Amino acid sequence: MNSAGRVALRSALIVLLTLFANVLLGVPSFAQKNEAAALDAKVIQLYQAGKYADAIPFAQRSVAIRERTLGPNHPDLAGSLNLLAALYLGQGRYADAEPLFQRARSIREKAFGPEHLAVAESLSNLAALYDGQGRYAEAEPLYKRSLAIREKALGPRPSRRRRHAEQSGAALCRSGPHRRHRAAL
Repeated sequence: MNSAGRVALRSALIVLLTLFANVLLGVPSFAQKNEAAALDAKVIQLYQAGKYADAIPFAQRSVAIRERTLGPNHPDLAGSLNLLAALYLGQGRYADAEPLFQRARSIREKAFGPEHLAVAESLSNLAALYDGQGRYAEAEPLYKRSLAIREKALGPRPSRRRRHAEQSGAALCRSGPHRRHRAAL
């Protein structure tokens, strides 16, 4: 065999060994990444249509794929966990949503640091869950922290800040001494 043949054979062997190692090591394939992304897109479509129950199996499958292929601490997994939790929240299944929102926040804080916009999103989601349950004292600091992260990262953006400030203010009114005054009105 000539040297060009040996180089071609060596290259083919390297490609085969790499593919084999990827399969053995569980490295996610392009198809698996695409499948999870397609599932997340389907979940978002169904969520926007208010079809939470229909979307849950797709969200659960996306979480399973991402956890299996990317591991338990990957930021893409946090996104899929957030989607599944949002579906549960939409159904009023707070006990199912809370640990998923908490896990997504934890993954994002470890992956990106505590001042990242993705962390702010997770904080807002968890705060909305607490707010929906009447757990205003727990929601308030999360809303405030989310707002602070967004202001630091994005600068003055009145429309976004206003929305989060309104959420924080609503939580304050429901939880603080203002609540007694509102009840008296």
